[in-house]
Amino acid sequence: MITARYLETGKQNSRKPKEVGIRKWEVGSNFPLPISDFRLPISLFPLFLLLLFSSCSTTLAQPGPVDSFRLLYTLPLEAQWFTVDKLQQVYLITGQNEVVKYRPDGREQFRYNNNTRGELAYIDATDPFNLLLFYPELQGIATLDRTMNETGWLLLFSAQIINATAVALAPDNNIWVYDQAAFQLRKIGRDGAQLTTTDNLSAQLGRPPFARQAIARENMVYLYDPGQGVFIFDNFGQFHQLLDLSGFTQLQVLDGNLLLFQPGAALAYNLERFQSAALRLPDTGGQARQAYWQARRLYLLNEKGMVEVYERR
Repeated sequence: MITARYLETGKQNSRKPKEVGIRKWEVGSNFPLPISDFRLPISLFPLFLLLLFSSCSTTLAQPGPVDSFRLLYTLPLEAQWFTVDKLQQVYLITGQNEVVKYRPDGREQFRYNNNTRGELAYIDATDPFNLLLFYPELQGIATLDRTMNETGWLLLFSAQIINATAVALAPDNNIWVYDQAAFQLRKIGRDGAQLTTTDNLSAQLGRPPFARQAIARENMVYLYDPGQGVFIFDNFGQFHQLLDLSGFTQLQVLDGNLLLFQPGAALAYNLERFQSAALRLPDTGGQARQAYWQARRLYLLNEKGMVEVYERR
């Protein structure tokens, strides 16, 4: 059973979010209705039992998780981290800070390498034609085109950002940055110009996020703090709510769902229904260091550092 806590602010000048409630749901393969919403007439109870046990028998007869996935291929290079764009193109970061791009069929396309900027920690591939690369040691952001040619370079110090821990490409091609030192979420232009800045979130929330990942989708921005959960802001930087989905190492936003992963477990949270469901993984998923979903494919970074690409059946 999953317990989801959802918070939202009242008036804009409130200093702490108001807790709206806690609801519990059973975990299933699809997003079910809340238990409290389920009502069954007594006259239909025998029929309900018959259907229930028939359903259980069918479920037990189905193949296990390992039979629900077919391994398509394994990419040949060892990776430290990877991501996937909406065209099912894969981007690997190697131990030499090189980015290697693969086609959906597993064939290599392009490479990008710049070893003068320290560790490359993150790639935002929301837009396959406009990639965002984050170098936290140097506090710098590089942008690449679809052929992995560099199109821009920005030092965040020039934007008065001292300690960025998470960055994201905005839908308008500007950049969202979370400054951990100032506890502020900021939207900046490609030249570092300040476009939107929140107030100090420690004053607004009491306990500000220690964000390790940022994702911008449509008109919302999601900051993930593994210790607290998902902080949700609108496109103007206004805080909306905190979802108590802590304890995971990775966040993905896909088709109105938050997909969260930690080694050995994965969870989907529907943003419209406020419901959760466990996600099935193949046997190798128990040892995977990273997971990513796109269309009917599941991508796993296994314990050896190789990306395995599965087709879900």
